[in-house]
Amino acid sequence: MTIVYIILGIAVFLFVLLYLLAFQGHTNADFTKHNFALKPELRPYGELILSGKRYCLETPHEDVRIVGPDGIKLFGRVYDRENARGVVIMMHGYRSMSENDFSCSSAYVHGQGFAMIMPDQRAHGRSGGMAMTFGIRERWDLMRWIEYAEGRFPGKKIVLEGLSMGSSTVLMAAGEKLPDSVAGIICDCGYTSPRDIIRTVIASYHLPVKVFYPLVRLAGRVIGGFDVEECSALEAGKRASVPALFIHGEADDFVPCRMGRENYAAYAGPKKLVTVPGAAHGLSYVVDMKKCQDALVEFLDQTLGV
Repeated sequence: MTIVYIILGIAVFLFVLLYLLAFQGHTNADFTKHNFALKPELRPYGELILSGKRYCLETPHEDVRIVGPDGIKLFGRVYDRENARGVVIMMHGYRSMSENDFSCSSAYVHGQGFAMIMPDQRAHGRSGGMAMTFGIRERWDLMRWIEYAEGRFPGKKIVLEGLSMGSSTVLMAAGEKLPDSVAGIICDCGYTSPRDIIRTVIASYHLPVKVFYPLVRLAGRVIGGFDVEECSALEAGKRASVPALFIHGEADDFVPCRMGRENYAAYAGPKKLVTVPGAAHGLSYVVDMKKCQDALVEFLDQTLGV
């Protein structure tokens, strides 16, 4: 009987561990510095990224809090702009922060005359929540940020921009009924679905996907109360209609570039795809800044018509 209890204890420990590894949020505001130590591909762009991060943190802004659809308190920063051409809502990626993921592009977008809203996704930074859901619940949080933007900047067109998990969050939201205020979306290195990216990551650790994926999925359902297969960015894109700009690094070994191409191919609305040779995950903008800036300006000008 003791052996049975030991085996059961190990099983429960593994179950909880898988949940924490997959879905527990990350609140480390200095995550960029952490990444420099772990990801050599970031180091050549270190000063550029940190300079952009300082812009996000030091540029005058307002801290705001709203409530998500399930009662979770959500935090964000609002960067106003006199006579703003429009509003860009920037959704960051998995276990990151907006000031990290948009460290370099934010100054450019702000300088082009756009107001910006940079939320902390649920279970990140100063937002509440115990679990990330890979865009599933986050898409509804984004809807609340859209409502906030409409009230804060009445009459202004809104563009939704996301990177990595934020990109898939934006795509999932685009598959729902968006208000007319949303003029377009920008999706940088997003995955096709929570299912696909979780299975891809498991395989990258040389673990048996057929064993570990069902356990991760079950952990999300039992502990987190959500199913990672209840929503797909790829399928959501088939229902979308607003113009979309897709960006992906061709050397991305975390969210493979093929996923960006698949999202682009499935997307039902007007669309454009930009890929950047040699760019690892989330680094398209710093690897080829001119190419990405040109694409951003063209997209924003055409989408907003201003």
